[in-house]
Amino acid sequence: MKQKVLFLGCNTDQLPYLLSIQKLGFFVVATDRNPEAPGVKLADKFYNVGYTDAKGLKQVAISEKFTTEDKIFTTAYHFAYEAASEVAEYLGMPYISKQTVDICLNKFRFYEFLKDIDIPIPQTQLFDRLNFGKVDSTKIYYLKSDYGKSSRFCHRIVNGEIPPLPSTSDMFFRKVFLLQEEVRGVHYRLNFYSGQVSVFLKFKGLTAVGLPSLGLEHKTISEKLSKAIEALGLISYLVKFDLIINESGWYVIDIGLDPPFRLRLLCSYLGIDFEMAYTRHYLLNDWSALPAWSKICRPVLMLGTPQAGFTFTELGDDIYEDSANKCVR
Repeated sequence: MKQKVLFLGCNTDQLPYLLSIQKLGFFVVATDRNPEAPGVKLADKFYNVGYTDAKGLKQVAISEKFTTEDKIFTTAYHFAYEAASEVAEYLGMPYISKQTVDICLNKFRFYEFLKDIDIPIPQTQLFDRLNFGKVDSTKIYYLKSDYGKSSRFCHRIVNGEIPPLPSTSDMFFRKVFLLQEEVRGVHYRLNFYSGQVSVFLKFKGLTAVGLPSLGLEHKTISEKLSKAIEALGLISYLVKFDLIINESGWYVIDIGLDPPFRLRLLCSYLGIDFEMAYTRHYLLNDWSALPAWSKICRPVLMLGTPQAGFTFTELGDDIYEDSANKCVR
């Protein structure tokens, strides 16, 4: 009998992973709250259950007789990892722990975790919805809800003016808001996987270019973040960090567990089947499936949007020479 995979989310972005899983010989039991999602007809079996419905997903697993030998897999929105971790714990499957998922999703817990292990973050204050205390009108801030991970839940505060905020809690705002002082500097995305660290210099939106390293402080930063990954029990997973570097130092802004868009985009440009490699890594523990960063790092500027498409422009190697000379003080 085929090994089963409980696959959470059947939208267009998830289709290449679903097909890759089937090519590897797994039986895909897919779920989505939309019964007309694109992946519904491709799955071996489908249940009309959303990826945030942990109770419903547990019932699917029971109905399909999932065991500890089967798998759970998602590349959907980050909230899917909450239900996935709960279902995996219920079934006794190896997976990311519920505690770790919450640290990665809850900004308050994430920043507290970083402070405890001496990783720098921007100056951050904690407020409830009705009591913001004193906001310095001479500073610029970012106001973030505790579980918000999109621009709709992140406000740039200028002149101390606080925008209207939700009056009741929801999935994105559960208990608190965080007010974080703006840090000016250069933005980077780091992907940690299989002993690799891929570095992308980030511009506005999804525009980015891959770099061999962060410069002179690459070793220090990557070692500290690797220890954070180890402490979270995420060594066998692909983990993303957003950080800012300026003349004063470096600051971690966010963490992510879903597939890395920029790395995936570069692989596509280079003719590498990232989705299959990612699937092999997660379901077969094939750590060699994902490409070594030293072999695929190219001076390629990626510009565009998922809706309009992307253009790829080969840049000169001097961009790498400049990055190698950067120094974090």
